[in-house]
Amino acid sequence: MEENKTISTIKLISSRPEAGNVMTFVFETGELSWVAGQYQKYILPQAGTTKTETEHWFTIASAPTEGMIYLSTRISPSAFKQTLKTLTPGETIQRRSLKGNFTWEEESSRPVVLIAGGIGITPFRSILFERQVANKKLNATLLYFNRTDEIPFLEEFKTLAKKHTEFTLVPIVGESINVQNILSHVPQTTDQIFYLSGPEPMVERVGEELKRSGITLKQDWFSGYNENDY
Repeated sequence: MEENKTISTIKLISSRPEAGNVMTFVFETGELSWVAGQYQKYILPQAGTTKTETEHWFTIASAPTEGMIYLSTRISPSAFKQTLKTLTPGETIQRRSLKGNFTWEEESSRPVVLIAGGIGITPFRSILFERQVANKKLNATLLYFNRTDEIPFLEEFKTLAKKHTEFTLVPIVGESINVQNILSHVPQTTDQIFYLSGPEPMVERVGEELKRSGITLKQDWFSGYNENDY
């Protein structure tokens, strides 16, 4: 999909808490067409005077077929997040620059391992629910690492796992995200595709380790998070 650089404005429909300090903001889609797993830049001019304060990239947590845009994020003290939190239904946000190839479009019998660090779960929520609507197999193991037992979307994923026996959900609380812990939770085969999403430092570190092991890997980096606040 080509990058969309045009600025447009969309309205907030609602917002809700998910778990812990994670909130989901539900926006209208406007005329946006996206592939599950893609991300986009969002702009709140009223949040400050610098790009750091007014702009933020979000992976869209909703599946395209859900007909709404879900932006799910941890609410930090940043100017952008605090301004986002104060929006009320009917107020608007600007957006531009749709990007990303962290998408599951290959159809094969190869085992798929999805590794999420905290809020890095958002692309997997979009991908898995879109595949369900399209009646495609969810032949994957989802390793969902969290610092605490306040886990966003956990009940949704549990329901998905009950409906699809080929889908395995493994919530992991309090363990370090490293290759040893990852491989201890997944079937050991020589022909696996790994998807890794989470805070940028973790994705860089673990990604290099997985690549050295000869694993086929796709990565999604969440900037603004570290290995202590994901």
